Amino acid sequence: MHNRGGQASAVEAIIVVVVFILALVLVLRLLPGYIRTTGGEVNNLQLNAMAQSLLTYIVTNPGNPPNWGLNATGLLSFGLAEEGQSYDLDPFKVLQLVYWDYANNVSGALSPINLQGYCSLSQISGTGFQQYLSQYNVSYVSLTSDWLFTIAKPTKAPWVISYSYVKRLLGLDNSYDFLLVITPVLNITVKASSSFTTNSFYVYVKVTNYATGQPVSNASVTLNYFAMDQGGDDLACNYSSILASMSNVKVSCVNAPYGTPLPSPSSFTIIQYNPGLVIQGTSTGVTNASGIARLTLPMAYDSDNYYYFVIYASVSGLGDYSYYQYPSFNQTPLLVAGLLPALNGVGNSIVFADPHLFTNCLLNQSLITNPGQSALGLRIIAVFKSEYGYTFRSINFTINPGRGSNSYPVPCSYLSSINTPNYAACYWNLPSTPMLLLVWIQRNSQGQSNSVPTSQLLIIPYGYNPEYYLTDRTIIFGRAVKYAPTGVAQGLVYIGNAAYLVKLYLYYRGNAYGGLSVG
Repeated sequence: MHNRGGQASAVEAIIVVVVFILALVLVLRLLPGYIRTTGGEVNNLQLNAMAQSLLTYIVTNPGNPPNWGLNATGLLSFGLAEEGQSYDLDPFKVLQLVYWDYANNVSGALSPINLQGYCSLSQISGTGFQQYLSQYNVSYVSLTSDWLFTIAKPTKAPWVISYSYVKRLLGLDNSYDFLLVITPVLNITVKASSSFTTNSFYVYVKVTNYATGQPVSNASVTLNYFAMDQGGDDLACNYSSILASMSNVKVSCVNAPYGTPLPSPSSFTIIQYNPGLVIQGTSTGVTNASGIARLTLPMAYDSDNYYYFVIYASVSGLGDYSYYQYPSFNQTPLLVAGLLPALNGVGNSIVFADPHLFTNCLLNQSLITNPGQSALGLRIIAVFKSEYGYTFRSINFTINPGRGSNSYPVPCSYLSSINTPNYAACYWNLPSTPMLLLVWIQRNSQGQSNSVPTSQLLIIPYGYNPEYYLTDRTIIFGRAVKYAPTGVAQGLVYIGNAAYLVKLYLYYRGNAYGGLSVG
């Protein structure tokens, strides 16, 4: 019996040893995979921490020089903040990111749906204008739906910031790439089908969450508007005494339907009357459960009216701007304008050009069937600069759109001082502060077809929104790397009093399980 017991104990011991060995083998086989998984998780944590540190640095530091947004050629360190104001981004620094995006079209902002034309520099009419743009190393030009021209892909100009250079300034070596994405918090739109109906005094504005599309209720909406009535007969009759005091002609007006909550006369200013009517004013409202606010104008809509809206909506301390023009520029343009850095200086210049300089760009898009449509004869242009508070300054000048005119831009102030200008383009240096540019264009020559308007109103939000040309879209700067380990950080920032969500993606392109270091 003892012997059998001893034999059983020996067998049990052997079984225990075998099980232990099998378990040890299994553990040893599983351990490397466990170690790799754990290492990967640690690296992701490191990447997230690095991304957060990098984002915090970018949105809390102004860079060097602190005003590099007005001249990026001397950039020594990269940061987007206003000097002394962490998390408040400088709109002109963000505008430099937009220039980069236009030159590379990473976000798709210059996709055909947003453009009226596209051409190479060699297709620009007028050797002088070609020479002017060549000084900026511009290779291609796009025309937006609002008849504003901008650089286009592919353009490699020294005044456009370099992603590789910015990456080095941030201390990232070749193992890393990053992508900076700036997105509005709110999306603000005008419901055109409801607003622009004959004899309507109402404008309907909808506010939604930009990310989800859900309506935002109880949002305060402020509408700053510029309205032009070519016939001069659409102001509500309640204000007819104001018009009568400005002109000795018989006043024509529209009777507002009973119960229409017309705005106070103190809420708007008549900028021009007879010929036509141009008014500027403010209206306010609050969104309902569907995210829609109804606002009232003192002028009824009809088909010869033009509107430009600067809309600000806010809720719970978060706000955003939107810009809207009605009708959109589906007519032959009277003027084309563009924003470029001031040559050999700090700041930006607005360049005004006759559309015939872009005829080849437009013809390639089948926008003008007869090239003569863009040679409109003399016209007088009045330009108003509006800073916050709508304090106007103005300059008046004339350009000659004749095809024999000098196309190299000269200072617009020079054209305002001569009686017989023979120039098709000019530039005006802009101050380093956000403002609106209001450009009133009046055609002197009356010989064109009905498709060529007698006047137009062009308004450019310079510095109000960083997108400049295109609103309510995402701004992208940097380079994404597919399938690379990625760290993500995000935060809330402000540009002026508009709220944006900023995200930074940090990509590691080295050994996924190797050590991480920033050079």
